[in-house]
Amino acid sequence: YITSQKGVEDQLYEINLQNENWRNIPVPCSVINKLEVAASGTLYLFGMSATKPHNIYKNTGGDEWVSLTKYTVPGVDSNELVEPDIITYPSFDGREIESLFFRAKNENDNGEVIFWPHGGPQAAERKFFRASFQFFLNNGYSIFAPNFRGSTGYGLEFMKMVEGDWGNGPRLDNVAGLDWLIDQGHAQKGNILLMGGSFGGYMALLLHGRHADYFKAVVDIFGPSNLFSFINSVPEDWKPVMDQWVGNPEKDKEKLIEFSPITYLESMIKPMLVIQGANDPRVVKEESDQIVQALKDKGRDVDYMLLENEGHGFSKKENEIAVYQKILSFLKRFTAVKEKV
Repeated sequence: YITSQKGVEDQLYEINLQNENWRNIPVPCSVINKLEVAASGTLYLFGMSATKPHNIYKNTGGDEWVSLTKYTVPGVDSNELVEPDIITYPSFDGREIESLFFRAKNENDNGEVIFWPHGGPQAAERKFFRASFQFFLNNGYSIFAPNFRGSTGYGLEFMKMVEGDWGNGPRLDNVAGLDWLIDQGHAQKGNILLMGGSFGGYMALLLHGRHADYFKAVVDIFGPSNLFSFINSVPEDWKPVMDQWVGNPEKDKEKLIEFSPITYLESMIKPMLVIQGANDPRVVKEESDQIVQALKDKGRDVDYMLLENEGHGFSKKENEIAVYQKILSFLKRFTAVKEKV
């Protein structure tokens, strides 16, 4: 038995070692975190989907599965949760980009779209359960999450395209996604909300600086703002790979200037919320401090939320709740009131 990540979903294959025949086995979840084969030959899966948190499943023969656990979202009817559509669009060079498009349900839909570039960058947005996504969807915000070049699940060549090219190809893939949303009538240029964390926060800052005309507000969650200071401040065990992954400060000086969001302060004119963990070892506090201060010096509308007891991400549930409540409050400043029909 072999599991395989294929784009936004995982696959399970059964291989007959005698005749080398193989088949795809349908599974009850979109993302397989663990596969176990018991001594009896029975299959067990641990996995989740966009609307179902982690559960354990047992294969009862053929393509049939039974859920051994019933973990759901407490107090929330499953009908209130949103499964994404899988869409593809052509990028600037004709390459096909896959994306998840979560559409707020009609009774909640406020007509707003959040554009979400994922972190990593060598990771991917997949059909796994994100409480934050369901929270924003329940409050009326649709979410568009593209797997730009550099994402995993599309082959090694595609994944390595981001190496040494943080600010060009991936950025243009995201711009093509923005254009797709506009061309398909899902959003209007200048009326899109932009949000991302880690590399996604970097991309949110860069898109804001270079393509501000697409957006009306931006949320950066612990994103690098200056690639020179970022390269110098990463954990020691990261430093040997930084030349290949991001660039060399001396040999690639001009490229790193071009790819650094802080280069484009003049163009960052839209209201921003920046969130940072004070103890972040990967994207240190200085990354957010410097861009917040520089924008405030220019009189820009910038709100800064510093979490004194967090690192890279949210280890404390109360902080996670506070952050997403803060983001929701910020987004509501720019949310049009939907008229009741």
